[in-house]
Amino acid sequence: MKIRGFLAILVMTMAIVYFVLFLRPGKHGGGVIKTEVEKFGRTRMELTKVNMGQLEKAIEYYVAAEGSAPADLKELFTSRLVGGDASDAWGRPIRYEKLSDSDFRLTSAGPDGRFGTKDDIVVQR
Repeated sequence: MKIRGFLAILVMTMAIVYFVLFLRPGKHGGGVIKTEVEKFGRTRMELTKVNMGQLEKAIEYYVAAEGSAPADLKELFTSRLVGGDASDAWGRPIRYEKLSDSDFRLTSAGPDGRFGTKDDIVVQR
């Protein structure tokens, strides 16, 4: 009976020490969680840029085939030149603006989800 109690206390102590070290800021501590969250955010930014690059290429192909940029993304998707949907890595729609017959702008609201802020991701041609 005494051994079980001792083992339970030992395991709890080890768990507490582990979590204190893991969550502690610094070189080996809780910076781990913060670092991983930051890496995940950067990965989302990069994924959004790649998705927008693919969408840009599809629009350019549409312009070459049709002679003019699509009026909206729905027109692009109905042409079957691109599949899927036009959303960023946060699951929000990418904004499309036709600037001229061959020029357009794609905008993701970025991490904060609001258009017109400094973290927006913009591809313009």
